[in-house]
Amino acid sequence: MFKQQNSPISSPLSPEIQGSGKKRHRTVYVIFAVLAVLIVIIAGALLIPQIVGSSLELSLNYTVGDRMVYETTNIVITQMVNTSLALPPTGGDRESYTSTIIMDVLNSDEESYTINQTVTMIPDLLGHTLPSITLNINKTSYYNNFLAPGAPLIFYNVSNPTILAYLAQPKVKVGDVWNIPVNTGNANSGLTGEVTLKFAEIQKLTVPAGTFQTMRIEVTSNALSLHSDDEGIFASIDGMSVQLNGTSYIEMGTCRLIKADLTQQVATTNLPGAERITTSYTERTLVEYTKP
Repeated sequence: MFKQQNSPISSPLSPEIQGSGKKRHRTVYVIFAVLAVLIVIIAGALLIPQIVGSSLELSLNYTVGDRMVYETTNIVITQMVNTSLALPPTGGDRESYTSTIIMDVLNSDEESYTINQTVTMIPDLLGHTLPSITLNINKTSYYNNFLAPGAPLIFYNVSNPTILAYLAQPKVKVGDVWNIPVNTGNANSGLTGEVTLKFAEIQKLTVPAGTFQTMRIEVTSNALSLHSDDEGIFASIDGMSVQLNGTSYIEMGTCRLIKADLTQQVATTNLPGAERITTSYTERTLVEYTKP
């Protein structure tokens, strides 16, 4: 590798040979270090497409005999702002309640599941125990799990070609973004604007029911507003602005909801002297999951 000219023959113990040996050792160490770095770079390059390209199959995939128990918490706080009324200072009116939902998968066919659902609310807002009901849930209804309960029903405008195009996709990948146009209600009153769903990453999530591999979905909104042409009691909602921020975690392979939270803030600006902001926080968590 190296060529020496006009060098005397050295003995095996000569300093020249010893120095050359040390250089060779250093060269070997450098080579191994470079190889180690290359291995890390190559491994990273191979793993990145797997992470970024990971996809969520868009179809409910329950098993007959599954039992899912969810707990839902709802907190609503209303605060007066810019008020001219002679009201004492307050942190706002606060209401909260919780509910437990038990879902038993009774049967299935190629298109849907038959599910028995029981709901218990604390406090019991209706004054009586809610009876169990039987639901027929289509396997394409996975999108109901993308938002926490109480969110605007943004996927039901099936005449909108943008929404139909999103729902026709067989899967979504990490990094995909859905910009969903919102136009709910009717000509007299409703909600308009846009809701954005970002399929952010694959994440292991631990909840009381266990640890699940999930797709994390980030929920935000843009220019959501309520309108009403009614001159009666509903006239007060005209011009209200709505802001959504939340996160949902959907199990890979089943589209089962594991956890979702959503903060909805509604600002009333058309009542001079009595403007208010209502903040609603909802969280639903899978607390028990029993396989057949």
